[in-house]
Amino acid sequence: FPAILGHEGAGVVVDVGKGVTSVKKGDHVIPLYTPECRQCPSCLSRKTNLCTAIRATQGQGLMPDGTSRFSVGGEKLFHYMGCSTFSNFTVLPEIAVAKVNP
Repeated sequence: FPAILGHEGAGVVVDVGKGVTSVKKGDHVIPLYTPECRQCPSCLSRKTNLCTAIRATQGQGLMPDGTSRFSVGGEKLFHYMGCSTFSNFTVLPEIAVAKVNP
């Protein structure tokens, strides 16, 4: 704490980071608080709920690269369940977002 809570939501992609290929600006998406990288030992053994690509940092309120994308008055705010949907905008790693048909 302090953290921006919320793990259920839906939205529209406003921007994407470098190298993102599965979604683009304008896509309708939902956040995945238990994403699957499909490459780590857990995902390959069908224990996708234990995906290690995000689990280590998600519990610390951080992005997979160990950073937070939220702050207020210069103070770091933490992510919740990798989603933080109780905000006007949020930032998610590519594996934690699913495109949906509106």
